Amino acid sequence: MIQFGTGSTLHQTPGTGQLEDQKRKARAERFGLATHSTVDEEAKKKARLARFAQNPKIDSLEEEKRKARAARFGEASTASSQANGKDEFEQKAATVASNV
Repeated sequence: MIQFGTGSTLHQTPGTGQLEDQKRKARAERFGLATHSTVDEEAKKKARLARFAQNPKIDSLEEEKRKARAARFGEASTASSQANGKDEFEQKAATVASNV
């Protein structure tokens, strides 16, 4: 049993994509919707990339806050906590066990 809208798109003719684009443009004009252009899409992508970049530029105020926080709470380093091949919890447990 095939339900409406779940049909396969494998049997479409090559001109179907162009026909769909024409239908969408006509609908947009009919209802007063703005059509999307590739230039607008590229501008949006660039703006989003700048906003959510992997390596954002950090201003000096933010850098000072980070340094102050690191000085206040100490920097997390794996080298100091695993000096003997044990993590901090295991070192404390060994110390408590040796005192008993």
